[in-house]
Amino acid sequence: MVVALAGLTSLYQGPLTTGFLNDDYLFLEEASRRGVAESLTSLGPLGNYFRPLSRQIYFEALALLFDGRPLAYHLFNYGLFLAALALLVDLMRAFLPLPGVLAGVLYFAVLPFQRVNLTWVSCAQDLLALVFSLAAVALFRRGRIMSAALAYLLAVFGKESALPLPLALTAWTLWTEPDRARLRRLIPFAAVAALWAVVAVTMRVRHPGAAAFLNFTPMHFLAAYVHQAQSLLGLDHPAGLVQSLLRNRPSPLALACLAAVALFLARPRAAQADALSAPEPRAPELRRFALVWLAAFGLVTGPVAATWSSYYYTLAAVGAALLVGRACARIGATGFLILTAALLWWHTGSTSTRGFAIADHPWGWTSHLTSFYFQRAAALTDTLGRQLRRLEPAPAPGTRFFFATLPPWAGFQMGNGAQVRALYEDPSLESHFYSQFSESTAAAYPFRLLYWNGQRLEPLYGPGSDVLFQVGSDLLVFNRFEGARHAFRRGLLSGEGHIDHFYWLGWTEFWLGHRAAAEAAWSRFGATDDSVRWWIRMRIARQTLLDRRDTLEARRQLAEAIRAGIGRPEAHAVLGQLLMPVRPKYGLLELKVAVSLKPDDWLARRDLLLGLTAQRLDEQARAELAPLKRAYPGWDKDSLLAGALATLEARSGAGRGVASF
Repeated sequence: MVVALAGLTSLYQGPLTTGFLNDDYLFLEEASRRGVAESLTSLGPLGNYFRPLSRQIYFEALALLFDGRPLAYHLFNYGLFLAALALLVDLMRAFLPLPGVLAGVLYFAVLPFQRVNLTWVSCAQDLLALVFSLAAVALFRRGRIMSAALAYLLAVFGKESALPLPLALTAWTLWTEPDRARLRRLIPFAAVAALWAVVAVTMRVRHPGAAAFLNFTPMHFLAAYVHQAQSLLGLDHPAGLVQSLLRNRPSPLALACLAAVALFLARPRAAQADALSAPEPRAPELRRFALVWLAAFGLVTGPVAATWSSYYYTLAAVGAALLVGRACARIGATGFLILTAALLWWHTGSTSTRGFAIADHPWGWTSHLTSFYFQRAAALTDTLGRQLRRLEPAPAPGTRFFFATLPPWAGFQMGNGAQVRALYEDPSLESHFYSQFSESTAAAYPFRLLYWNGQRLEPLYGPGSDVLFQVGSDLLVFNRFEGARHAFRRGLLSGEGHIDHFYWLGWTEFWLGHRAAAEAAWSRFGATDDSVRWWIRMRIARQTLLDRRDTLEARRQLAEAIRAGIGRPEAHAVLGQLLMPVRPKYGLLELKVAVSLKPDDWLARRDLLLGLTAQRLDEQARAELAPLKRAYPGWDKDSLLAGALATLEARSGAGRGVASF
């Protein structure tokens, strides 16, 4: 068994040496900042489910013991996993001889989603629910009812997926013990379930904005059972399984070590001893108990079927292990050797499929959080962390990092920067997405703007480029007016060029509905209301374009026309068209001004949509589509617009629910 354990450990060496990922940083930070008593009164940093044992208590206790070392957390979780295997052996020995027990446990131990459970520290919630549920079964079988109820209490407050356990215990009592009066022993378990319901409802009422997206339609429950079958068959990403099996082979070291179990089964003395101690085969009871277990623990996944991940079925897999054990109850050494090779190949093939779901849909056929998802996230987290340290080896206290782009689905930027604070070991730092730049996130702190160029992180703007003006104008394009106003105001205080700041600050206040503030900013810009001057500048600009085709001079004349008539849309529309080829951001902004001043100007609105599409600002382009259709009756016959709409559709990923690599 020691050799088999070594093989299992070698199989999961990669997951056990992975660092913290995604939600881990949020839980770790909460554990360092808040005491247990305080944290138990909230839903925690994710604000979705109340799982005090596996979130607040787990991270608080382990933070004291392990001082933020990820390997220690992984080894603790691996200990939970091994404890679960031992408890599963105990349960299966009530039904099966040793060969069947070993086959069922081997299947359970190498299920592909176990790699997720051991890669992601936050999956302690599933491991704790599993261990305490199996402990409750073991104690219940031995008549230790109150201890079993306590274990059940710990399981459900580890994760609510353990709630159906009383159904399995009811089946056990009915089919294995003839005295049905013993059903009274289930009363403490019903009390625990009721307690959980009261606490869960209370926490939900106290936190009405909690982000748990649950659905209770029949189709969601049906989908949950279909995905249960998928998960227990290792079909996390069915489309890539065959190629992955052909491309990968089982781990030689794991195969060699686990094959030692076959040698153990081949020993005559071991076989004789097992024959003497093995229970009588109880196929009907085992099958019924296993099916009830599968049905009960599959039911609880129904409300989350739209966001399903295969590891949701960690507890349900106990029922599948029982059925596998029953099918292999009389397996011999040769059969076990073949089974080991097949299961390890299956494990490697399934966990090496390069895809994960990105759309929430109950009938999506790919798991959301697959083993590959976390492999990729771990690699990107390491890469981005090292690159950030190279760019900013020692950020000033209070620095705010803003990321304009990051690799998609990397999980690097979550919340307000727990991972960045952990990276620098500085609790004063924060990080946000670029579009979140505002008075509340940036205030007067030092900040850094970064973007991912496809290979590495780089500064978004270099020194000497009026960075705050660039930020404000970018945010205007994104329709983030509050953030833009803060950037312009801060830019003015920092001494950046006043003219452009006041001009666009005025439009920002205008779009925010603050007309008086807009007029004040435009006055500082130098705007006047001079219709004669406006007409002269517009005429000169027209002649310059038509006679000399001098776009540079035309832009200068239009700028002067705007200064003389800032509320007239015509100059903004023409200037926007002229700026698009050379300064697209400012071209878009001038077109945005034009359509806000004259909403029925379909030509300017069409140019705005075309420009947004060309700059890959698809979300903003789609927002312009509905008003364009209202202003432009012939929109569906416009060839330029048709091309832009086709581009938007192609880039939208409509119907694309899976990210494949």
